[in-house]
Amino acid sequence: MCGIVAYAGPKSVHSVLLVGLTRLEYRGYDSAGIATIDKGELEVRKEKGKIKELEDLLKLYPIEGPAGIGHTRWATHGQPSKGNAHPHTDCKNRMALVHNGIIENHHILRNELTAKGHLFHTDTDTEVIPHLIEEEWKKTGDLKEAIRTSVVRLEGRYSFCLVHDEFPDTVFFARDGSPLVFGQGAGETFLASDILAVIPQAKEQFIIENGQWGWINKDGMHLFDADGTEVTFETTKITMQVSELDKGGYEHFMLKEIYEQPDMLRRIIERRMDEKGKIRFDEMEMSNDFFGRVGRILVTSAGTSWHAGMVGKIYLERFARVATEVDISSEFRYRNPIAEGDTLVMAISQSGETADTLAGVHEAKAKFCRVLSLVNRTESTIAHESDAHIDLMAGPEIGVASTKAYTAQIMHLLFFSLMMSGVRWLTEKEDREEMFQEIRMIPAKIEAILEKADEIKEMAKQFKTTKDFVFLGRHFNHPTALEGALKLKEVSYIHASGYAGGEFKHGPIALITDEVPVVCLAPKTEIYEKMVSNIEEVRSRKGKILSIVTEGDETVPAMSDFCFTIPNCPDYLTPILSVIPLQLLAYYVALERGCEPDQPRNLAKSVTVE
Repeated sequence: MCGIVAYAGPKSVHSVLLVGLTRLEYRGYDSAGIATIDKGELEVRKEKGKIKELEDLLKLYPIEGPAGIGHTRWATHGQPSKGNAHPHTDCKNRMALVHNGIIENHHILRNELTAKGHLFHTDTDTEVIPHLIEEEWKKTGDLKEAIRTSVVRLEGRYSFCLVHDEFPDTVFFARDGSPLVFGQGAGETFLASDILAVIPQAKEQFIIENGQWGWINKDGMHLFDADGTEVTFETTKITMQVSELDKGGYEHFMLKEIYEQPDMLRRIIERRMDEKGKIRFDEMEMSNDFFGRVGRILVTSAGTSWHAGMVGKIYLERFARVATEVDISSEFRYRNPIAEGDTLVMAISQSGETADTLAGVHEAKAKFCRVLSLVNRTESTIAHESDAHIDLMAGPEIGVASTKAYTAQIMHLLFFSLMMSGVRWLTEKEDREEMFQEIRMIPAKIEAILEKADEIKEMAKQFKTTKDFVFLGRHFNHPTALEGALKLKEVSYIHASGYAGGEFKHGPIALITDEVPVVCLAPKTEIYEKMVSNIEEVRSRKGKILSIVTEGDETVPAMSDFCFTIPNCPDYLTPILSVIPLQLLAYYVALERGCEPDQPRNLAKSVTVE
């Protein structure tokens, strides 16, 4: 979950690395550091805290060199501290290394290396790597061969970059499990956990594959497989624009990404629906014949993507009439799921690098199931290792708390369900045309919600000191309740729980007091009256009610302490509209409490460790 970046070229190495690390800070911000070979000597600068702390240190103690490496950390082994910050060095202080991932056999390697005289100074798993390479170099006298033989002994997921004083203009690297991409510029090269780190300097890219290793200098990259055979590769043009990576005048990325949802959904609708009313997934390499045979779907995902998968289950069973299960990725692989040849496994991940979801993909393929992934990064590991993928088209999402990727996932799950229903001849042409007409109106309806954001901003002032929240929803909006609670927890650090309305009286109602706000999702749907009953239950126990209702509703607003209206829409589209005020609520409550919504404590955007 950490972020790594490396550079070889003529520019100020610490400036390039700092820019790259700032772009990668969504991957972790417990500490940061860089290393380079300055005038023949290895120089390391690192500091606990965010990138700004490292930047201040470099103003006092600058370093330069022809190549360098950088790291921003999300702690797994060893608490956040300056000592545990990367880069880590060998005994002789000749090489420095940055690492993303987990070395699962680090205890065994540490004991072995300690017995051979190596001294360790940190609590991290990473520190074993430079010491292992140092030990292998003693045997071979060749650093490149030492790297090749060392990675064979590493167990777990990793990508790493290192510099050595004998090769001042070179950065060495290896990858197995954790993402690493090569970027080529004009007389300069880059390595990074995410290509976002090196745009716009890098013009072309190549995704380094598992088991590959090598080195870069300013002229290019030498790439090898596990056996040491040099690999030929072709770079592809980078199409992402640097304008996609800034805040665009907004105070925070989270707010920007909330407001990007209408235009994002317009792009998705335009690409996925053709003029004849058919659904298009041009990039998805699976046949209609296969979809016609699918008898069961297993959805595996985590966090926000899991909530989207829960909505997708309702879509798939309602429109495509396919039995669907939704599993948390971290549990899916360990329960030995029953899966057969007619089972389709769908993996949902914004980053395409989520370790638990990737493990679920491997589990599914081990059972000879076809895997279709929904990812926002089509060059990602999950997309690469699936049988086919769907591009979520959300664009770069920098805020750690996912917002626009969630609505993109729901919309694509709806389109996929309608595509499946078309393959199976389950919906009439007139019904589909009516649905498409309703879908086309969704972006404008979200814009209408966003125009009233100040109402949510005012409500948020009432919850600055609140300690607990409850979110209630039913059917399509049970996942929305879970997502609303998650968003509030992530960015405001208020304890919040989401429940299915029908389960409320089976225990959670005991939480209700006059100090506990209850967010009730009560748009006009077929289960509206049931939600009204839940609201009555809350009111009779003096709970504070914040309701999300359909415009024109008079019943629920009269029962509520706070109320926000959303435009009328069919029940299957309410999850897309009702989540928008909940995203705004989480954002504005976070600001009221002095929290940083883009970089919540203890969290990272891409969870690349299990």
